[in-house]
Amino acid sequence: MAARARASRSAATPAEALPVSLIEEFLLLALEDKGGEFSRIPETSLSCGLAGAALMDLAIRGRIDSDLHHLWVVDPTPTDSAVLNGVLAEIAAEPRRLHPREWIARLMPRAAHLRREAIVRLCDRGVLRQEEHAFLWVLQARRYPVERGEERLEGKRRILALLFNHEIPDPQDAALVALADACGVFGRILHAGALEEAGPRIRQLRRMDLIGAEIAHTAEIMNREIRAAERRTVLAGLAGNVMEWYDFGIYGYFAAIMGQKFFPAHDPATSLMASFGVFAVGFLGRPMGALLFGHLGDRHGRKHALTASVLFMAVPTLFIGFLPTYAQVGMLAPVLLIVLRLFQGMAVGGEFTTSMVLLVESAQRSRRGLVGSFAPAGASAGMLLGSIVGAAVTGLLSAEAISAWGWRAAFLFGLVIGLAVLLVRRRLPPDPTIEAIGEARKSPIVAAFKTEWRTILRITGMMLTLGIGFYLNFVYLSTWLSQYTHLARPTVLLLNALMLGLQLVLLPLGGALSDRIGRKPQMLLSTLGFALLAWPLYTVIGHGSLIAVLMGQAGFSLLQAGISSAVPAFSVEALPKYVRCTALSFGTNLAQACFGGTVPMVAVALIAATGYKLAPSLYLTAAAVVSFLVVLSSRMPAEEDIA
Repeated sequence: MAARARASRSAATPAEALPVSLIEEFLLLALEDKGGEFSRIPETSLSCGLAGAALMDLAIRGRIDSDLHHLWVVDPTPTDSAVLNGVLAEIAAEPRRLHPREWIARLMPRAAHLRREAIVRLCDRGVLRQEEHAFLWVLQARRYPVERGEERLEGKRRILALLFNHEIPDPQDAALVALADACGVFGRILHAGALEEAGPRIRQLRRMDLIGAEIAHTAEIMNREIRAAERRTVLAGLAGNVMEWYDFGIYGYFAAIMGQKFFPAHDPATSLMASFGVFAVGFLGRPMGALLFGHLGDRHGRKHALTASVLFMAVPTLFIGFLPTYAQVGMLAPVLLIVLRLFQGMAVGGEFTTSMVLLVESAQRSRRGLVGSFAPAGASAGMLLGSIVGAAVTGLLSAEAISAWGWRAAFLFGLVIGLAVLLVRRRLPPDPTIEAIGEARKSPIVAAFKTEWRTILRITGMMLTLGIGFYLNFVYLSTWLSQYTHLARPTVLLLNALMLGLQLVLLPLGGALSDRIGRKPQMLLSTLGFALLAWPLYTVIGHGSLIAVLMGQAGFSLLQAGISSAVPAFSVEALPKYVRCTALSFGTNLAQACFGGTVPMVAVALIAATGYKLAPSLYLTAAAVVSFLVVLSSRMPAEEDIA
């Protein structure tokens, strides 16, 4: 390549004088003829392509050279591009001569930066114009502006013409062919017959650039590594939520027994309200946990925060399983229960949102919605496991056995899950580098409230529907159905388990859908659906027949999955990395503490005050209206690099 590059450079126009650079032309190949989104090339291929284009651009400019095994600097003179100068300086500073493939992999994290600079330059030169999140051609028919009295033919037309003639290509065009082939562009712009006819010519041109030949191979290797790391991260994030939400779910299912054991009263409704009050106490600990674990996650890394949150949940779970009742130790029993629930609330306050951050940050840009949806999927899986265990205990044991020790066994099973989670999290990939931005790194809490308080309030508003909907329809509804329909308790728990299982299917589908249509439109549809359908769905469920309950709960599952799957990516993308855990955790858990955790208690109180058994549905309707207005007024976050 060394001799070939030197010979071609002498006859070529200097790259600095070209109106559009190689990186910019490669990016334009990913754009539709009329403009739109840069999203058609697989993300790993695009990142490798941009990294390879930077190296090829430097080679064309005469700054670097390579052979079959090594790449090195031949001229350290800066170019007209700050990003390319950074790449050039990094290659010059490396004492070893690395393989081109190693440099492509090493530069992949800069792909988003390369992409941003290229788009800015294209807009500044009048090639593209931006309309919201879309980029449109300024001139019709994919034309470049006239510069210095000449109009350069656009790259797509040049390389397509090159495929069907035998002319000696310009070095930039040969490089562009290699990039297009490595990233699958020809398969998108040529029909099968034309692609087969052009195949030999594509391979001939591709062999003219050694760096270009390495891009596809590097993308294949990196894609396997990225997906493997993604699977490990998803498992670790999902497993922690399973454990933590299993415990909260199991408490909700045995709320009536917990009320009898720790808050005995002559009126069963009073005992139940006291039990749900302790359920709400766990949520009061969540904002404190949000600040504690958010600070830990932003300052020391997500992995440390998530490991600590599991321990904070597992130890109180063990103690609750052996906790003496009111009949045994009097008032000390409810006091100890309240303290333990407070610690568990702090654990969940750090776990759920920090796992959201970890999942979305570790995902590829095109898969953030899908990967982020596994955080609420873990919560649903935990609730499902709690429902299954609750149904098994209720169905297999007598009422006396459940009251004596059955409920304790359900809590102690959570400890087994906790130990499994700790084993899984030992395999978490290393935490990504946490940005050190002045005082913000030293005190993420201060920085979050100083710079992101508006975003925190918006997150709180968005979370109203998510929190109230989840705890009303997947925790309190089991108690409601037992009280206001003729369905047996085991049947109620089984129905709830089926709907949570449906959530596990719908959440990843919803996350993938948000990657295609956008988070904001999906959240608007879901909150509007809650506002319009909460009361009708509860009316259907209130009929009490098995089919009616199934239909009503399925409707709520669909709406809940729509908003729950889109919120993680939307929220993470809306916040800067150095305060992301703190701000997201506090905003989310403020809503959950004030409104989500109090749902069972508020629902019981609303029905007692109004005598109307469907009153809780109106509470959900009001929350959905608020969330709809908050989402409607929110600016869609940029879906760029968030690492």
